[in-house]
Amino acid sequence: MGLEKLLNKLGDMLDPDVVLRKKKRKKLKAILKELKARETELEGKLKATDNGRKVDRLKKELGIVHKQRMKGVSALRENRGKEKTG
Repeated sequence: MGLEKLLNKLGDMLDPDVVLRKKKRKKLKAILKELKARETELEGKLKATDNGRKVDRLKKELGIVHKQRMKGVSALRENRGKEKTG
C-alpha cells in the first residue's frame, strides 16, 4: 500500500464526518437486514394463508415493509455516493 493511500485512510479516520457516515451506514445495513428477514417472513406467511382478511392484512404489512426497505436502500446508496465523492 502506497504512502498516499495510507495518508488518505488516516485522514478518513480522523475526519469526524467520514466516521459518522460509516457508523450510520453500518446501522442502516443492520436495519435493512432485519427488514429483509421480516419481508421474507411475511411472504412465507402470505403463501401459507387462505383466510381473505388475513391475506389482505399481510399484503398491506408486506407493502409497508417493502417500501421502508426500499427507502433504506436508497438512503444507503446516497450515503455511499457521498462517501466516494466527499
